[in-house]
Amino acid sequence: MTSAAAAAVGAFVTTGAQAADLYVPAPPPPAPVWSWAGPYVGVHAGVVDGDIDDNLGTNTPTPVFTDVRASAGPSTNADSMDPNGIMGGIQAGYNFQFDSIVLGIEGDVSLGDVDDTIYPFVLTPADRMEAQMDWMATIRGRLGWAMDRTLFYVTGGMAFTDLELKVDLARGIDSDKDKNSYFGWTVGGGVEHAFTDNISLKAEYLYTDFGKEKFSFFGGGIEEPPEVSGDAKLKTHTFRVGVNYLF
Repeated sequence: MTSAAAAAVGAFVTTGAQAADLYVPAPPPPAPVWSWAGPYVGVHAGVVDGDIDDNLGTNTPTPVFTDVRASAGPSTNADSMDPNGIMGGIQAGYNFQFDSIVLGIEGDVSLGDVDDTIYPFVLTPADRMEAQMDWMATIRGRLGWAMDRTLFYVTGGMAFTDLELKVDLARGIDSDKDKNSYFGWTVGGGVEHAFTDNISLKAEYLYTDFGKEKFSFFGGGIEEPPEVSGDAKLKTHTFRVGVNYLF
């Protein structure tokens, strides 16, 4: 072998060895990090337990309402009512995530049937009073701690609803109702878990204080029953579950 040929073979071998030394297999891509950031929409359903305390009474010496339910007998707090029922609706919100801290805002609207009936002594023991709520809505902030796909959070904000009270007198010819819109505050908390990249389930509790509004029934005229009026305070406890679609 000539010296030129030997040099060429040596150069080829050296180049091949260097190329082999430089080849490093590409590492696998890192596992994606789960994030709660972004918009979402969903549906929910649950139970609502309400408390109504009022000082409704007549503007005459007639005593204030006295609850005469057969099982309980006369009550010294006649005007306490406990409307309860089921509500369901929709929610939408947006989350921001900073490491494990999640900040968000959420709004929801619920429809349903939340009611109660008592038999207060207006003029006779057979008089009847009903409370009815058909909808509720909230706008809330959320502060949460994310553990991968599980989010624990507290929430609070504003709440809205309507309350209708209806009084039926035993004579059957006198009936009146009044409705007021309530605006209050709500606080609560819950837990949410993402089972897929787009679907999460949540369970939460909300306590809501709607404050009080004034109600008035009948005109108090010569041919009418005595006017009945007063303030009604409304509070609710809501337990519900929901499913969200995460974008």
